[in-house]
Amino acid sequence: MVRSAPRPPARMTERALTDAALSYLSRYASSSGNLRRVLARKVARSVAHYADDSAPLLATIDVLVDRHAASGAIDDKLYAETQLRKLRRRGASGRAIAQRLAAKGVPADIIIEQAALLGDRGQDRAAAIMLARRKRLGPFRQGLRAEHRLRDLGALARAGFDYTVAAAVVDAPDADALEKSFAGE
Repeated sequence: MVRSAPRPPARMTERALTDAALSYLSRYASSSGNLRRVLARKVARSVAHYADDSAPLLATIDVLVDRHAASGAIDDKLYAETQLRKLRRRGASGRAIAQRLAAKGVPADIIIEQAALLGDRGQDRAAAIMLARRKRLGPFRQGLRAEHRLRDLGALARAGFDYTVAAAVVDAPDADALEKSFAGE
């Protein structure tokens, strides 16, 4: 079987960038920084292949992002709130959520604004319980809990939970006691 050469990237023009932005936004929710980064990658590939001038295309990206933000297609605050709720339901810590929002190009002032919601210790503990249940850590583990204590603490620490929250979840006697102690707070 003969493999064909990789297809060259599409040549970016103002029209192609407009179409790419619309196509991306029709499929994904995005922050302004993330859309800017996606379009800049397309321009970089095109410029590297066709040796075009990137300055007018980069200016077009700024115009497109501003236009979509003004029309409401991009709303960084709404995007941050949606991601916050989604990641909390999945058991993400406040630290992990803040890092994820920053990586997706959400402006720092919006992340700081959301920090009040992220820093709540009760929500972090609830998220740690959800993650422990999903990954079967601590009281949700079937047997050999003592042998896996450090591993379970490490999994929660890598997910961004501090030691006190992780230890409270992992060292709970059983899942029911963990749920009751959390409900009592």
